[in-house]
Amino acid sequence: MLITQSSKIRVLKKLSTRVANSSASVLLSGESGTGKELFAQLIHHASQRSANAFVRVNCAALPESLIESELFGHEKGSFTDAVQARVGRFELANGGTLLLDEVTEIPLATQAKLLRVLEESEFERVGSNEPIQTDVRVIATSNRDLLQEVEKGNFRLDLYHRLNVVAIEIPALRERLIDVPLLAMHFVNRFQHENDIRIQGFTATAMQALSQHDWPGNVRELRNLVHRACILTTQSLIDVDCLDSLKSSSAPSQPVSMPDQWLHTKLADIEKQIIIAALQKYGSKRVVAEKLGVSTRTLTNKLRIYREQSDGDGDELLGRPKAA
Repeated sequence: MLITQSSKIRVLKKLSTRVANSSASVLLSGESGTGKELFAQLIHHASQRSANAFVRVNCAALPESLIESELFGHEKGSFTDAVQARVGRFELANGGTLLLDEVTEIPLATQAKLLRVLEESEFERVGSNEPIQTDVRVIATSNRDLLQEVEKGNFRLDLYHRLNVVAIEIPALRERLIDVPLLAMHFVNRFQHENDIRIQGFTATAMQALSQHDWPGNVRELRNLVHRACILTTQSLIDVDCLDSLKSSSAPSQPVSMPDQWLHTKLADIEKQIIIAALQKYGSKRVVAEKLGVSTRTLTNKLRIYREQSDGDGDELLGRPKAA
């Protein structure tokens, strides 16, 4: 499930659903932890292949000597440890979608065989000359620049072009900070149910700390941080002391108010706090819109609503004292 208010992510979501029913290969690029697998699943579930298998291969987790067997299967006796025949991932994904996670980790020799499957829709198991027909939609991901890998001689140019029919680059979380409060609350709700605890959200201090972090580990880092905070906190609101290195003394110390309909109100309040904190930090609507991953028009409309809610006092939104 994609949790977002970012215009960048919404555009990519629409693109993903448009390409879903084609047979074209898709290359998803972006930093680790940005949610590339979620987009792969979105493409699969929006396609005509959705009733069939979605099979993921983590190429970075496999030894080079086993990647070929993992992808294409092997026959009994084809190598020392092949005590029985084994079906590969392409056969398991037949009729569905095969996700090649971190495709740059596939060795060059296996890349040539992968290219053949993509071009001819057939392959042989290791230790066999019998061709096997396959009908698989391939989605590949990478956290590296594939063209740079081609230039270094680590990746085949022809395979790059074959995978790069549709290219989707997933932005880092720091490029869509507007999503931080939504994702943080989503993870709180998820972990409190999993661990049978009652947590209502974050203090204003904690949320400002989250909004000011660069998130080098992206959504995965945020998820792990919130999980840890849910375990460590002894209060109904997570405070900054449970957020390790994200401590901040610049935000107000009082907790966000929690009315009866706390979830929707809190999300709206958190979003407002994030936007105002960003305006106070950068002082430019254009810069803030870019940092939060929304259009300038969207930001302007939200500010207009905030001004109306505060009786038209725009100076107060930016943290400036009211005129005498």
